[in-house]
Amino acid sequence: MKTPTRSRFVGAAVLTILLAPVVPAIAAESPIDLSLRPVGSAGAFFDLNLRPGETRDLGVEIGNHGAADVTVRTGTADVYTIINGGFGARLRSDPGSGATTWLTYPTDVFTLAVGRTTVRPLSVTVADGAPPGQYISSVIAENDVPITGSGALQLDQVVRLAMTVRITVPGPLEPSLSIGAATHKIVTGVSVVSVAVANTGNQRLDPRVSFAVLDATGIQVGRTSFQMGAFYAHTDTFIEVPLTTVLMPGRYTVRLGLDDATAGARASNDVIPLVIAALSVPPAITGAAGPGLTGVNQGGSGGPQQGLLILVAGIAAGLVAALGFGLLFLALHRRRQRK
Repeated sequence: MKTPTRSRFVGAAVLTILLAPVVPAIAAESPIDLSLRPVGSAGAFFDLNLRPGETRDLGVEIGNHGAADVTVRTGTADVYTIINGGFGARLRSDPGSGATTWLTYPTDVFTLAVGRTTVRPLSVTVADGAPPGQYISSVIAENDVPITGSGALQLDQVVRLAMTVRITVPGPLEPSLSIGAATHKIVTGVSVVSVAVANTGNQRLDPRVSFAVLDATGIQVGRTSFQMGAFYAHTDTFIEVPLTTVLMPGRYTVRLGLDDATAGARASNDVIPLVIAALSVPPAITGAAGPGLTGVNQGGSGGPQQGLLILVAGIAAGLVAALGFGLLFLALHRRRQRK
């Protein structure tokens, strides 16, 4: 699995709120500079092959490379698939489940001095009867006390590192994907269409996505295709695509295809229903579009909503023009009478 890298700490997914462009009072370079490194395993993260009931004793090295002592919180966290694919680690308040329960690495809070490192023991024991497949969890480290922001918009900052623990239980890999329902919402003045998807197999997938929205008459109003990020086994997420405007109320159909040619996993559904009720906000014409997304064209050559708007606009323009010509004619007529 590709793990995000940092200039000095390969293999750590750094989840940091970067606020400097928005809040000048917060420095662009965080004073927190921690590292996570696997001990007892080659590579930048843990990649283990274990049978049910088997145990591996390892260690996690945590380093402080910043300019001040740091109160560090470390523990384990479930890994999930973020929207449109990719690595996500649960927050400190979320309980562990699944493969995370195979890790013995209690939550701990301690002070780490500048320039110092410490090694914490990690033990991994696969549960008896665990079926074959690929499993994933993570070890996290973060500053326990948030960095306090200042200025008009005060936001606290936590620098969080997550190092993956990938466990393969030997046996056949059975890739599988499923597609669920579609939903609609309006975000920053544009429609965003989401479709629930699940990796129901026992291995990580990296599917290619094809996506389209059609109106009730079958006219395509938006489409895109893109490479989904890592889609971890036994997790679910959403394919989420912003359009270039707001979809009008009505019935639509979403077409979604997922294809991981390498793993041989495919799923598609060309008739996912999507019903949009009356809009709660006025439709905005501006907004960001997703990668490769075509512009929305709802009835461009005679759609009911757009045709009605054009008709009303035409009538209004005609009335304004007629009134103007009438006033001009009346003024000229009175001028001739005075002469």
